Amino acid sequence: MDTLNADPQTNLPKGVKARLDQGNLTGDIAFSPDGTQLAVACDIGVWVYDVDSGLGLNLLVEHKEYVRCVAFSPDGTAVASGGVDNTVILWDAVGGMPTATLKGHTDAVRCVVYSPDGTTVASGSPDGTVRLWDAGTGEAKNVLEGHTSSVRCLAYSPDGSTLTAGTGDDTVVLWDAATQRHKTTLSGHKDIVNSVAYSPDGSTLASGSIDGTIRLWNMFENALITTLTGHVGYVWSVAYSPDGSTLASGGRDETVRLWDAETGEPTGALAGHTRSVTNVLYASDGNVLASGSEDNSVLLWNLT
Repeated sequence: MDTLNADPQTNLPKGVKARLDQGNLTGDIAFSPDGTQLAVACDIGVWVYDVDSGLGLNLLVEHKEYVRCVAFSPDGTAVASGGVDNTVILWDAVGGMPTATLKGHTDAVRCVVYSPDGTTVASGSPDGTVRLWDAGTGEAKNVLEGHTSSVRCLAYSPDGSTLTAGTGDDTVVLWDAATQRHKTTLSGHKDIVNSVAYSPDGSTLASGSIDGTIRLWNMFENALITTLTGHVGYVWSVAYSPDGSTLASGGRDETVRLWDAETGEPTGALAGHTRSVTNVLYASDGNVLASGSEDNSVLLWNLT
């Protein structure tokens, strides 16, 4: 891909290697599996950046409204994006061209995720549905039931056996990915669940909520382990480091907070954004943490 821009990186917060700020950030961020690229959902499309240099490589433009969510396929050859135009678009990640437009949602597509084996794309919406699509052909596969409100976020367990959603009715809903049957519902949050993330070994699920807490759940027993508090206001996003030792979270208090994943104790905070931190995500090598914010920037933190 040709480099489209070369904006200088000046006045960076301490610990930040690059600031990405083309377009207005309107949704998710997603690292490529090898950690070399970052896709950012924004008002004009999906920007794809080079992580090492911070330069924009490509702009994926096809949605009729702003983009809300984005995900790389596990092999890095494809990208899926969801928009306020109620569609999911599949892209060739190398050429940057759309390969399929998936229609079925009756409201904005808020979250999109690939299954670990790369065969399925799952999408969630305020229309209350989770829809499953064939990642190769774009054909509709199924609609999942077991929740009663807006679907805010989605995550597959690392082994691909479970698909999990955070919902607008303050719950976390789990489905069996093979049978597509409802498995269980985790209750305890007092407000909307904005983000869910599995530990790398799949034993623990973290959920972040507008109630200002992060809850850690034991996935063998589907039971609450502990509740983490520290953010002032909403928790927008949670993410585990690749080695499973650290949990990162982003909040309305403009900070990225770091937690010991085993004990739940806070281990630090990263300050540099000037508005809510809506997304946090680790690169696959664990050396870079990306944080997206309502200040319309993504900061790449050098953790080495």
